[in-house]
Amino acid sequence: MKRYVENPLAEWQSGINSRHELLGDPDGYRHSLLDFAMLAYQRHQVDSSELSEMLELTDAARLWALIEYEEAYEIGLFIYDEFPSDKGPVLLKVG
Repeated sequence: MKRYVENPLAEWQSGINSRHELLGDPDGYRHSLLDFAMLAYQRHQVDSSELSEMLELTDAARLWALIEYEEAYEIGLFIYDEFPSDKGPVLLKVG
């Protein structure tokens, strides 16, 4: 997360729609979105019920990204070799 965020609510709203970022690092990006949501609450941009919705949407976005990743793997978009598991997919199959 940026060192100073002028408008955390706007950052969260922009971030929740960033599919590319969510797919790239679902867990890491979830943490950034949670930080923005909490900061928006602390700055009184949202109330507790809105914060609750933001947190639920953040978790739903993470789950969506994980499911998309799993489905892409299942239909063969990723090719895996014998690399350590922390390396992830090494090549995107085209065509």
